[in-house]
Amino acid sequence: MIVRDHRVWPLWVRAAVAAVAMAGAVSAARAADPPPQAPTPGVALPAEAPPPAPADVKPADPATRPQAPAAGQEQVPDDRQRMEAARREETFEVARQLAKDFPTDSNAIGLMGTVCNAYNQTAEAIVWWQKCVEVDPRRADAYFGLATIAQKKSEYRKAEEFWRKAQEIEPNLPGMYGRYAETLLNLGKPEEAMAAVMKEIRFTPDDMTNYLRLGQAHLQLKEYDKAVAAYEKARGLSPGHSKPYYGLAAAWARLGQADKAKEYSEQFRKIRAEEDKVAVAGRNVADDVAWVTKNLVQVRVDAGELNFTYGRPEKAEEHWRRAAALDPKHTACRRALIDLYVRAGRARQALTFSEQLRAIDPRNAAYHLGAAVLLVQLERFDAAEEAARKAIDLEPNDPKGYLFLVRLLVFRKQNPAEALALARKLVEMKPAAEHYGLLGDACRLSGDLAGARAALERAMQLDPGNAQIRAAYAQLKERE
Repeated sequence: MIVRDHRVWPLWVRAAVAAVAMAGAVSAARAADPPPQAPTPGVALPAEAPPPAPADVKPADPATRPQAPAAGQEQVPDDRQRMEAARREETFEVARQLAKDFPTDSNAIGLMGTVCNAYNQTAEAIVWWQKCVEVDPRRADAYFGLATIAQKKSEYRKAEEFWRKAQEIEPNLPGMYGRYAETLLNLGKPEEAMAAVMKEIRFTPDDMTNYLRLGQAHLQLKEYDKAVAAYEKARGLSPGHSKPYYGLAAAWARLGQADKAKEYSEQFRKIRAEEDKVAVAGRNVADDVAWVTKNLVQVRVDAGELNFTYGRPEKAEEHWRRAAALDPKHTACRRALIDLYVRAGRARQALTFSEQLRAIDPRNAAYHLGAAVLLVQLERFDAAEEAARKAIDLEPNDPKGYLFLVRLLVFRKQNPAEALALARKLVEMKPAAEHYGLLGDACRLSGDLAGARAALERAMQLDPGNAQIRAAYAQLKERE
């Protein structure tokens, strides 16, 4: 089938296409409800890295990073080792190239620091993050990374300074206040640590670690009853974790309750032994490869974003396609590719990844509606109608699905009764001028000229300056 030039499609089709592009626009991704980011555009790297933005992929937990095999443990197969090493090196190659291509961009510089930190090259990470804040002194996430490394090296005064700088720039950075509290506890400042913990609880109220920190602060203040309450709260949140029992044993011992201290100490040792067994038994080479691959995917996604921002769509496409090949369920890279292809008028390629999104998350109405727009461009109208109906089924209270389906039915001059019913429902849901104008079109399709005139008159009342609605009304008057 020969596809029409997208520029000659009706206005509503072009508007829908533009909406798809805007919905997935990489350049607007950070502006749309962005949580504070790590020193990279959303990179998700563990190993004490600053907390990344939660875009479509959740960051790897530092506690889950695979450890080196224990003595006597069976060695991993060579092919797995080679895959892990190759992907680790690829991650560094991508980061190095970005730093070379964009030497004054704080995102590229910060990414290099994050990659170094993830692979325990802390000295190099410090250099890159320091350069990052030199280029952009407002990078709270880079200060986060510097503070984390300083804390890990027991340089608590330096860590405190970095934490304070991060707070001045971005007071709502998730994970910051909890780690800041640990620094303060190590500096013997329990009151300040408690205040920091309470701020962190606003972000993660169900995180056991917050209450462990709170318990430690009460122990330093010799408020042993309050320490017991904090550790009990931690135990309630995570009863299978050993650390609350350790804290309870310490608190009860300070209260002179030897029996309870012994009871909790024994429970701690028992649970800790099980944790150690699980940690040793659960480690395998697949964890290593998966961990390294996840990092590589996110670095590729961020590299695509940077290249796209600097007007290099071909390189952006290369990075995002590599990310998609590495992770068959990663949605951010696929949304970015769809946006790229829509902007370039490459509907077929966009639809390929749009269909993948529908398969990855079939309950996401936006994915079905986005596919419907692309299917119309490719003149696959029946499939477009099916996708739009699926979107409505999933989100029956969202007017966007009704708006698209009514426009499609009117455009095809099919099912006039249904188009009219859906248009009436649309204006009930959201009485906007555009929707009344569409109701007028549906009325005219069904032969109800009086209804069409009333709908267009209401549309002009809501938006008197809308030239398109006025033109439609003038045409209707001529027919009458």
